[in-house]
Amino acid sequence: MHIALNFGIFPATWSPSQKVEATARVGASGLEVNIDATALWTQRLDGAARSALRQQASDAGVAFTSLCLNAHWVFNLASPDVRIRDIGISLIYDAINLAADLGAAAVLIPGCDQDESPANKWELFRDGVMHGIARAEQAGVTLALEAVGKPFLFNTAKVLEMIDACGGSKALGIYLDVGNSTGGGMDPLAEVHAACGRATLCHLKDWNPANPTERRLGAGAVDFARSLTALRDIGYTGPLIVELPPDPNDPDAMARHAVQFLTQLDV
Repeated sequence: MHIALNFGIFPATWSPSQKVEATARVGASGLEVNIDATALWTQRLDGAARSALRQQASDAGVAFTSLCLNAHWVFNLASPDVRIRDIGISLIYDAINLAADLGAAAVLIPGCDQDESPANKWELFRDGVMHGIARAEQAGVTLALEAVGKPFLFNTAKVLEMIDACGGSKALGIYLDVGNSTGGGMDPLAEVHAACGRATLCHLKDWNPANPTERRLGAGAVDFARSLTALRDIGYTGPLIVELPPDPNDPDAMARHAVQFLTQLDV
């Protein structure tokens, strides 16, 4: 398994190029691009910029692992407003195209709804995901659904149920997160084992019950050694993608610590 970083571990003001440089500088080998409502890189990067960024990453020994559709928290697939849902679907299309251009294998779709989502939120979310399946299959990109603490898609079992409801396409996978599992009161090892055969990617962050805002690896209740063993048990060989906020005092510090922490675990 190799160590990758999510965009958010570096300052939001940094460009994708700067984040590629920093990823290599701290010793990680992969980078996940966030598609935020305030930074739609699917729109900002034209063809030339995508080619240049992919070449820069290759030269630096960094692979783009995935895209993370954080913008879906705003442009929600379970929104009661069809116009919002349509934007969410278009973002899936755009993310698939950018993933293919950058050589990334997957697009994370958060399993989120909104407070105003109607009673048929499950069906609305399912229909939104299904719109992207054919394009994902054609592009060779996996749409990885992540349980992000929302009751309607709370754990691996519910994600598997959603995948089945979408027809079970091989272009659908599970994005694991041992920090989310621990924070949600679940057994992260059981969550990992339940994802066997569908585990596409895995986020890593910690969860400290005494201080829920403290996510630095090793600072909380997540048993990383056993979690990584569980990932190996199910045959997972993908990247370990660290998802943490930046250190406001040292832009590289959080990422550097995460790489060192995981390296000591002999990943």
